[in-house]
Amino acid sequence: MKRKCRQRPSRLHLCWTAVIGISLILSLSAHSQELKKVRIGYPAFSLTFLTFFVGKDAGIYKKHGLDVDLVQMAGAVQTSALVAGEIDYLTGITSPLVAAARGLPFKGIMITHEKTLFWIIASPEVRRMEDLIGKTVAVDRLATLQDIVARDLVRRKGVNPEQVTFIQTGSVSNSVQSLSQGSVTAALLSLPHNFVMTQKGYREIGSALEFNQRSASGGIATHESQLKKDPAGVKAVVRATFEAMEFNRKEKSWMVNYIRNKWKLSAKVAEESYRVWLNGFTSDGKIPLKDLQDIYDEALAAKLIPSAVPVAKVMDYSYVDEVLKEKR
Repeated sequence: MKRKCRQRPSRLHLCWTAVIGISLILSLSAHSQELKKVRIGYPAFSLTFLTFFVGKDAGIYKKHGLDVDLVQMAGAVQTSALVAGEIDYLTGITSPLVAAARGLPFKGIMITHEKTLFWIIASPEVRRMEDLIGKTVAVDRLATLQDIVARDLVRRKGVNPEQVTFIQTGSVSNSVQSLSQGSVTAALLSLPHNFVMTQKGYREIGSALEFNQRSASGGIATHESQLKKDPAGVKAVVRATFEAMEFNRKEKSWMVNYIRNKWKLSAKVAEESYRVWLNGFTSDGKIPLKDLQDIYDEALAAKLIPSAVPVAKVMDYSYVDEVLKEKR
């Protein structure tokens, strides 16, 4: 009898263990099935898009029911992929806004960064902007925000941009490589590449932060069809991105370690990069439309884009406004 009594609890325990195990598996499977697959394109491995990397890697998007796949794509591939439905959102917001002005059905819906985080970094022998006259400067892509900022910085430093040759490399990594190999005299670089190169002896000769420029250097754009067919999904992406931004602000140690590990930086460079990057955040996911309009008007005047961009028609802050209203 004693042995029989001992066996029953053991079998019962095993039975309940199996039931609980199966339940957990089914629960996890169901949770996995509930996650909505979202593909987000980003143009460069740059801290400009750090919010989106953190949103994915810290589990914030998943918390909001989103299984986010981040896809790096440069140049015209971004807008083509958005048209084809291969991606759902773009974080490099300049290209889709220009494409929208040309008639493509895109909308900008959120701005994560309002500071223009670009630096002109030159070879060690270059000491001032005048030394770039007749020389070559690399940008990611012509007729985009990088190109606009590069020419504007050259002009603000007293040099006619027409006296400098600008070439596109396709990505910030390619620009760094071109500068390192001496193929170009200078390059427009983003965080943390500017700090890495100056530590190697290259020289900073211009920074957009010097002139407190405001622009949509990071944000979210999507296809108009996405707004119509899945407004709840759009709001979920905006809501999760806001939470990622709050995480970015509050979790300094986590963020610095993340930057250090992801970009293989020293602790000092990682912390300085985080400090500068954080200073460029928007407070409410928006910048005044007038400030954004000024950027595109300058680009049109410089003949960098073929037609005017009516920002009020290509930016839609209504989803941001709805999410902010929920948070009050």
